[in-house]
Amino acid sequence: MFGRLVRDWWREPVDYAAQVQYFTKRSMADAIRVMIGAGTGIVAVVSLAIQLPSASSDSIASHVVAALFAILTIFWACIWCCRPWPSRRWSIGFIVSCDIGIAVVALQDTNWLRAFFGFNAFALIGVYLMFFDGPKVLSLHTVWILVSTTVFAVHVGGGDFDGVAFAAKTLMATAGVVATPLGIQFGIWTLRNDANVSVTDPLTGLLNRRGLHLHVGDLVRDGHSKDAQLLVMVVDLDRFKGINDTFGHAVGDEVLIRSARRIKSAVRGSSLVARVGGEEFVIVELTDPGHTERITERVRSAVGAPADHAPITASVGVASVALATFAAPGIDPAALLDTIVGHADHAMFDAKRHGGNSTIHIQPADSDG
Repeated sequence: MFGRLVRDWWREPVDYAAQVQYFTKRSMADAIRVMIGAGTGIVAVVSLAIQLPSASSDSIASHVVAALFAILTIFWACIWCCRPWPSRRWSIGFIVSCDIGIAVVALQDTNWLRAFFGFNAFALIGVYLMFFDGPKVLSLHTVWILVSTTVFAVHVGGGDFDGVAFAAKTLMATAGVVATPLGIQFGIWTLRNDANVSVTDPLTGLLNRRGLHLHVGDLVRDGHSKDAQLLVMVVDLDRFKGINDTFGHAVGDEVLIRSARRIKSAVRGSSLVARVGGEEFVIVELTDPGHTERITERVRSAVGAPADHAPITASVGVASVALATFAAPGIDPAALLDTIVGHADHAMFDAKRHGGNSTIHIQPADSDG
């Protein structure tokens, strides 16, 4: 079990944009970006105040390296503080250039102050990688720490080199810096995956009811138009029991997956789409007045489009509320959402009573129902 988790963690692609977007949605991205820039700037100050004076007085190269590293970190501090959040390519450039710079500064001579500075700077890069990159890049960073430490230890040891003692000291010196970031990132990944599972329908990959409640607050906060409406659609597949009875549950599952995919393709990427029952889906979307009919008909037509096997249609019930009402102070988003879903559910049953494959829209609901 643990081995499978580690393999999944290692193989999962890095979604850098989504990780940045997580903080952006919570209005935290700018503050975090400036904090990273400030931390990088502090490293530059330390390099100038401590590293430069401690460089070997006989070595011009030591002074040049310390000065160049300070310039490098000042450059990155300005990038982080004064520009939008860097792309992943710029992020990788930040990591690689800083890792190389830290190692070169620390390896200039046998000054232990440089080694202490290097370990702390490496640790800061590790903290950044824990949150904004994947295990592969973090592992390369870890290997680089080990290589740099090895070279430093050999340099310090000079002619009196004891291989066993060297290996033990190196392992002890680097254990915390090396193991902690990897362990914390694995823990964060595991917790995030468990959280995703708890809010996701395992068959279709859509949100479940809990996930819908969890994300509706974010959707409301992202609404920019003061005239926008929160549109709720309840979509129920017509005569789905007949699909299961005729073709079997395996085909029924395929129909559910196909319908989920078609619904997702028919709405905006920012819309919330959830499977809340056997063959019932809920869509929550922000829209401007006058666009409701076009959106709902697009969803109904998408589900009912021709299929090679087991075609199906859908009944759609629609209700809406002004976004201003939904976002008013003191309103519980989850409770109000349940009220609006109840309106849309009644409309969906009306559509079924009219023979299915149709859409009925209840006029905008208010918080009292």
